[in-house]
Formats: sequence, structure tokens, C-alpha cells
Amino acid sequence: ELGRLDEAEASYTQAIELKPDLADAHYNLGITLQELGRLQEAEAIYNQVIELDSDNVQAYNNLGNTLKDLGRFEESEAIYIQAIALKPDYAEAYYNLDVTLQELGRLDEVVSSYRQAIFLKSDFGEAHRNLGKTLLKLGRHQEGIREGRIGGGIMIFDLNSGVFTS
Repeated sequence: ELGRLDEAEASYTQAIELKPDLADAHYNLGITLQELGRLQEAEAIYNQVIELDSDNVQAYNNLGNTLKDLGRFEESEAIYIQAIALKPDYAEAYYNLDVTLQELGRLDEVVSSYRQAIFLKSDFGEAHRNLGKTLLKLGRHQEGIREGRIGGGIMIFDLNSGVFTS
């Protein structure tokens, strides 16, 4: 698969050389670089996509993911908020914001944001499971177990640590 990603990178780079304002080629190059683990390069490319197409909500979301993967949680939070401002019904951006807020330790905000993601996409199993985990961390066990079940997760209680996991 790595060889295919290298081929994809070469193709997108060539397309950009032929047509530098082709936002889709930049976007696809960003995805490829992200998959190759070249996150700083992906970040730069997603910023170029946003310059070329400021309404590309997926580019904002992927930039947020890249920043999150780089451990730059405050920056990724701001980018997800921009994505949500562009497309208020974008459940995936809410979900990714939730993951970032968890990393920042802001669990009460996480609950609210997961609930919004689930409101927008009621069958978002992963959001239900993660909401369940967050509620369990907050000591809201009944709610947490219920959300975990809705998400199809199995909740395990560790007697030694007193922590639920899924």
C-alpha cells in the first residue's frame, strides 16, 4: 500500500504543477501525506486548500485532525470550531472536537458536544460509545452505560482501578 501512496503523491503533485489552483488536488495530496505520516507537510497543504477554497469544510476537519495528531490540541479545537461554523450540521467535526476537548481535560464540554454530534447523526455509534466513556469518567454511571449500549459497546468495570472501559 505504501507504494500506492507514493504513486498518489506523485500524481497529485503533478496535477498541482499543471494547475496550481486546483483545490481538490491539494486536498487529496493532504490526505495522502497524512496517511504517510508526514503531518507537517499535510498541515501546510490543508492550509493551502483553505486558501484556495475557504468553504471546504473537510479540509478544516482534516487540518484539525492533523493538528490533533501533532499534539496541538488548542489549535485543532479552533479549527474544528471553524468547520462547525461553516457547516453546523457536520457531526464528524463535533466528534473530532470532542476528542480534542477530552485531551484538554474539558469533560463537561465533551458531553455537550458529543450530544450535538449524536443529535445530528443518531446512528453515530462511536460518538455514543465515547459519550458513554466520558459520562462514566464523570461518575454518571447509568447514563454512561446506557450510551455505551446504544453505541454497541461492551462496558467493562475494572475492580482494581474502579474505572469503566469499553
